[in-house]
Amino acid sequence: MAKSMTGFGKALITEDDLTFSVEIKSVNQKNRDLRIHMPYTLNSFDAQIRKLLDTYISRGYVDVNINYEDLSSEPNLKLDLNNAIAYLNIYSEIEELTGEKLTSKAVLLARNNNLITKAEQELDEDRYLPILLKTCEQALQEFDAARQAEGTHLISDLKQRIETMQSIVEKIASRAETVPEYHKMRLLERLANLVDENLEEYYDGQRVAAEIAVFADRADVTEEIIRLKSHLKQFLGILELDEPIGKNLDFLVQELLRETNTIGSKANDLEITQMIVEMKSTIEKIREQVQNIE
Repeated sequence: MAKSMTGFGKALITEDDLTFSVEIKSVNQKNRDLRIHMPYTLNSFDAQIRKLLDTYISRGYVDVNINYEDLSSEPNLKLDLNNAIAYLNIYSEIEELTGEKLTSKAVLLARNNNLITKAEQELDEDRYLPILLKTCEQALQEFDAARQAEGTHLISDLKQRIETMQSIVEKIASRAETVPEYHKMRLLERLANLVDENLEEYYDGQRVAAEIAVFADRADVTEEIIRLKSHLKQFLGILELDEPIGKNLDFLVQELLRETNTIGSKANDLEITQMIVEMKSTIEKIREQVQNIE
């Protein structure tokens, strides 16, 4: 079943004194754009994370946020000794300048966040990676379920709109068959009003027939209707596929609009024009929905 490009999923797993949290959210976009935000200490796992994401996501703008806490490791802090000495010298200069002793230089140093940092630690890949990927997988499953639910709603809506279009196309086809005869009657009425006498005495019947034939040829939308019906049938078939279908549907929407515009320009009939307006409105709504399908 087709999936929406809009979704959200999250997971939190604690194992072996390791806690990982993963949040995934996405919005529609023509191509795929994966943005992974995580502590730099996990950067070595970027390739494995992207490989897992590839199995779930083919289109859309995707934000992935990953955080972790290692409960087994003690804080590995270090003092920036050179900067600490520099600050002490500055404190001494302040004392000399003001003539007053600072209360506690040690407290001032301890409060300086720039002097005490967390030392880099090498991560145990065999310990970290399985739990990290397990958390990502769980978040992806929730994320995918949300996209499938939204996708089901989109497919249902699209089917109804396509069926509406099929009904309109049938009405256009039926009306198009009567247009030449309707035009013939209008033409004869106008000619009769002009001469106000017996039309056959003043106007060659063959010429009238020729005019009607030319109009019928110009207004013939049979081929466009056949192609429209084919595109609509193909559209419904694609909706049943269990794979990314957004790009195929986007192409068909363009074809539907092209054939509809052609009918509108050729028909030269008020009733058909009104139905074309309704068709184009429906196609625009379909386009909006298709833009959110993976």
